[in-house]
Parts: sequence; C-alpha cells; structure tokens
Amino acid sequence: MKKTVSLLLTSALLLGLCACGGNADSSPTESVLPVDDAQAALLPDDVPALPEGTTGQTIALAVDAAGLDDAGKNAAAWRGVQAFGENFGFTTQSYAADENTSDAAESALRQAAESGAGLVVCLGEGMASALYNLQGNYPTVSYLMLDDEPHSADYTSYTTAANVHCVLFQEEQAGYLAGFAAVTEGYTQLGFLGADAMPEIVRYCTGYLQGAEAAAELSGVQVRVKTWYSGSYTASEDITARMSGWYSDGTQLIFAAGGTLAQSCVAAAQDTGGKVAAANWDQSALGDSVLTSAIKCYSAAVQNQLYLFYAGGNAWDQDRAGQTERLGASDEAVALSTSVWRFARFEQDEYETQYSRLHDSAVKVERFSDAGTLPEMANVTVDVQN
Repeated sequence: MKKTVSLLLTSALLLGLCACGGNADSSPTESVLPVDDAQAALLPDDVPALPEGTTGQTIALAVDAAGLDDAGKNAAAWRGVQAFGENFGFTTQSYAADENTSDAAESALRQAAESGAGLVVCLGEGMASALYNLQGNYPTVSYLMLDDEPHSADYTSYTTAANVHCVLFQEEQAGYLAGFAAVTEGYTQLGFLGADAMPEIVRYCTGYLQGAEAAAELSGVQVRVKTWYSGSYTASEDITARMSGWYSDGTQLIFAAGGTLAQSCVAAAQDTGGKVAAANWDQSALGDSVLTSAIKCYSAAVQNQLYLFYAGGNAWDQDRAGQTERLGASDEAVALSTSVWRFARFEQDEYETQYSRLHDSAVKVERFSDAGTLPEMANVTVDVQN
C-alpha cells in the first residue's frame, strides 16, 4: 500500500500540511521525515476536492535525452505525474528529447505543448533553455519547471513568464545531511566529486562541508575533505581512475554530485572497500558501496505542485505565476534516502533528530553558490584538487 504524502499549501487553502510526508497539526514528537519518495502519494482524501470539471485533463512531461529509465530524476518526476494522474483522474503523457541537443530539447517541449495538455512539467538544464525560448509561444499552456529557471543558452539572461512556475531545491541542506552522517558514521577522510562548478553542485559541496564540520565538532575529531569538480566533458574512465587513486590514498567516502558520477565512484570503490554517497535521487541500487543518497523529493514535489495548480483553477496563483520557490527540509523536500539503511553507527533516530533540527530551522545551513567561497570551519580541512 502506498504511504500518503501531505502538502505545504498556501494559507488561502487553510491547510498546515507538510510537503513530502508530514501530517497535519504535527506535534514535536511526531516524525517529520519524508516517506520514501518512490512511495510518496498525495491522495484525494488528504486535501480539499479540486474544482468541478478539473479532472480528465492531460498533463504532459518533457524531459531530456536521458529519458524515463527506472533510475534518475526524470523517472522520479514521471512517477509523480503518473501518481497524481492516477489518483485524481488525469491523463498523463511523456515526451523525451531524442538526443542531447538544444534543438531536440525544444522539439520535445514543443510536442508536449502541442499535445493538448494544459500543463507541461519539465526539468533540468536543457529543458530550462528550451523553455526560455518557447514559454511565450503557447499562451494557453502553463509550465512547471523543476531544478532550474528559464535561461538563455549562455546563461546571460533569465526570464520566467507568468505561465511558468519554477521549483528549486536547497541542495546545501541535502549535502549537510550527507556530511553529518558520514562523519558520525566514523569517516574522517572524505571526498567530494562534482560534475562541474555550477551553483547547485557547489551548494551540495558546501552543505556537505558544513555537515561534516557540525558532526566533527560533536565527535571531537578532525576531518579532511578532498574536493574536485571534474568538468562535464571528463571521460568516465578517467574519473574512475582518479577516484581509485583517492580511495587508495586513504579517502574513505566520496560524495558524488551530478550526472553519472556516483557510478564512476562505485566502480572505483570495488577494489578498495571505499564508500559512496550519491546525490539527487536514491542510487542505492548501484551496489552496497553506496552508503546513502542525498535526495530531492521530485515525485512528492510534482504531486504537490500539480494539486496547487489545479486547485487554483488551472492556473498558477499570484504567489507562483512567474515566480521561483526553493524547497528544503522545512517542506520535507530534501532528505537522505531511507529505502535501504546501510549505516552501522549513524542510527535512524539520530538522523531523525538532525532532520527535525533542519526542518524547524534550529540548524541554519549557509548557501554558497561560488566554488571559490567556502564556509568557515575549525574541524574540517579542505584540499581543493585541480
């Protein structure tokens, strides 16, 4: 049976529910941990009924050439679209770019917009550039953009039309949880591998450092962290070879953020017994060396946003039209994956305690988006690799 996921709604809806797995009127003793995102389901009994005549419409998803494989954020978003459609009576369709080019991304997004869908969900860097070019071409179509904002191909211009709502995530909080867990587990020689120095990847890294610092202070240990942004065009076999060197030199756990970097780290860890922390979605299926994944709750976020759109009369309300919101632990939208718990020393009740502190803003994680700026730390030494 699917677990229910509640929803952070506007005050206009007179509900005080949490976004990814909390309950209404939560007391301090109740868990605020999100449910496994793959099982998250918003059900009609959880929320006020949608306006009459709303159901039966079509919702489309447009994604890049990675498609809708079982793993990955595209698949997680598609689960959210499908779950909402099934539970609330909507038709769902998906469109994937046939190659990794801007023209292919625009073609997939155009097909979605011309499919008859009133709302198109899209996500990621390629779709953000495509949406920048197309958002004004279909005035009767609305868009939900995840993980990015509409921008020009060279990133010099950002424009979000009134028919678009963007949802970003607080990667720094997800990274904090991964860093805190790693050091609490007993690892003091850590690594961070980022696909590139884009802001969301940097936020994972700097959150990871802050979590490691918090746990190191509590444990009375000194921690060393190697960091390297590999660049988008570094061959996977070269990354694997370099990470093998890190493990051989004493690195115990590497947090990999971006693309398929976790797979490269898993390959590198096979001969050394090293551990991996993955980012964005649950990647525990890659193998036992994946200790944890610092995830974004894509499925739950999609379901919540779809409900808000249709509850608002098939339109984004004034707080969302043309606007961007950034979801984090207070919305139960970032977390460590709990589908498989591989920690030996970092216990689930300690995780719940730390998550609750983030959720209630008792812990503040600073947001850094520039790789050249790091948090101040007394117990963590950073070794920046070139």
